[in-house]
Amino acid sequence: MVTKKLFGVAKDGLEVYAYTIANGRGIAVTVLDYGATLQSVVLPHKGERVDVVLGYDTIEAYEQNDGYLGASVGRFAGRIPDSILRIGDQAFSVTPNEGKNQLHGGIAGFDKRVWHAEAGGDSVTFSLFSPDGEEGYPGNLRCAASYTLNDDALTLVYRGESDRTTAWNPTNHAYWNLNGHDAGDARKHLLEIPADRYVPVGPDMIASEGEADVAGTRFDFRTLREIGDAYDNSFVLSGSPVRLRGNGGVGMEIETDCKAVQFYSTKFLGKRNGKDGAQYGPFGAICLETEGRQIQRNASVCEESILYANEPKTHTTRIRFLFE
Repeated sequence: MVTKKLFGVAKDGLEVYAYTIANGRGIAVTVLDYGATLQSVVLPHKGERVDVVLGYDTIEAYEQNDGYLGASVGRFAGRIPDSILRIGDQAFSVTPNEGKNQLHGGIAGFDKRVWHAEAGGDSVTFSLFSPDGEEGYPGNLRCAASYTLNDDALTLVYRGESDRTTAWNPTNHAYWNLNGHDAGDARKHLLEIPADRYVPVGPDMIASEGEADVAGTRFDFRTLREIGDAYDNSFVLSGSPVRLRGNGGVGMEIETDCKAVQFYSTKFLGKRNGKDGAQYGPFGAICLETEGRQIQRNASVCEESILYANEPKTHTTRIRFLFE
């Protein structure tokens, strides 16, 4: 069942609505048409209800704060080195918004747009049109993001179609704390990433070389272990689920058809006020962004992040919630 209510009015005068998908198992997921944003995930556990996603109570907070909390980011998740987008033998200048690089789609990426919403049954689908040249990207792009809640799983599907070959690498940027969105430091969460390789980065967070072997390094999460450290790296997935477990018995498994997951331990999340008066800050959550592999400097985007003209493409990620 989906219910809809007014969340607020954006600074451009557009009304923003919250859509809550609830099921008979006591799970409730709230998504906003602003940024096609995952605003909350409330889970039943040991007789209580715990919200495990960081977010805000007002549209003003989403407009004013950085960090992409829960947002659908695009056209391109991650950093484009020197803001030069290379697709095969073509190069395009895109808008820088993190020093000389572009991050998560530019100054006015998909996270800062009000999407069109359609709700029905157990799902909400958001759609958006991005014109040719927006933030420097080629092609008129039509994209959609759908959230579906079934039993113990939330499924997110991104769909894109363009009239010109372009780069398309969307993701959801949820900040997870399985102890509760207001529980603070999440570094004692247990994480398993089925990846033999990861992408090293330099001081500017740009991919500095080819993929590296995780064996014998702190990047080896092939078995479930405590996070404990700072990370902001792309891991090349083997096809098995990514697993995250909190310290109170709530866990989740992430299955995806994406090539990689960006694991960010939120070291750079500045202190801010969140939902229900919560205080958020560094290491207060875990981001697991399913997407394509990151771009190396002077290199073309990876094949999985190319959207060819008039050839629609989808990316699917399924998050199953676990309870002890």
